[in-house]
Amino acid sequence: MTKRENRRFLQRQIVELERLKPFTTGHPLMEPLRTQREEAFRAELAQNPAGGSEARTVLFFTGKPVHGSQGIDAQFAAEVLSPFLEMVKTEYSATKHGRVGERGPRKDEHEARLMLTGLPRGSFGLELSEGPSDDLFAEEHLSSVLVRVTDLLASAGKSDEDFVHALDRVSPRVYGRVGDFFKTLNDSQANIRMQTGDLEFELDQPGISQALSRASSIQTVEEQIDVPGVFRGATLDTWRFDFHSDTGETLNGRLSEGLSEADVVSMLTLTTKQCVARLKQTKTTTRGGIVRTRYELLNLTARDPNQSQPAAVVHS
Repeated sequence: MTKRENRRFLQRQIVELERLKPFTTGHPLMEPLRTQREEAFRAELAQNPAGGSEARTVLFFTGKPVHGSQGIDAQFAAEVLSPFLEMVKTEYSATKHGRVGERGPRKDEHEARLMLTGLPRGSFGLELSEGPSDDLFAEEHLSSVLVRVTDLLASAGKSDEDFVHALDRVSPRVYGRVGDFFKTLNDSQANIRMQTGDLEFELDQPGISQALSRASSIQTVEEQIDVPGVFRGATLDTWRFDFHSDTGETLNGRLSEGLSEADVVSMLTLTTKQCVARLKQTKTTTRGGIVRTRYELLNLTARDPNQSQPAAVVHS
């Protein structure tokens, strides 16, 4: 096991023990055992510091909003940073908790707060780094989120196929902010170079125009469907599920925001059993006609394996 794998293992153990706390509080045997194991894992984690990239991104700008080496237009800086920071906070919450609502507050979004820690010169830059946090895992979460968001923005400037694959790796709530980000760059006649860890990309005005067109042309169609098959399980850690339909398809995706942990624990009793899954199916289509389908599990009911069921029932 590598150092990174060992660190992730310890983190998962601590998270699971934290989840057990409400169920062991007051128990004469279970509570001290749980506390002892959590303290031991935390002590071991402290002896294995993070070895990955720091949570840091630098955005370099040239073009109309930049005035040589003197500075950058403050209004432009505020407008271009706003959608970027929203993407980071949304994806951070979705990554940490496995889910995030379509609107409203995002759990622990304050941990994704970034600070303006530098103003690199040349093409004028804005360096953003992790703010203070008491969470042991915040830096690693935030570092991976910054890479994912940077990759999403880079893919928008490449091709429809690259872009739709990158969209698969982020929360749907991020989608709209991508267009906002590139619209600010396009309207302000700015060019961008962005660097996060080892990942770097650069877009000039034609590239930004293409990225804006690609991000703005995304179309999504949602519908609810009932699919019979076999439930293959779900994880509270990632808030994801797997389901094998009677037609031979393997469907996987996120559990619904509306489900509680108790709901999912109840669902787990149906693992490997014949069920009917109520799914929200979301089809995302790019301007070039590439379609990607995502699934969200809304509900799960047991069924008689001898009872015939249609392959999928669509609910309007």
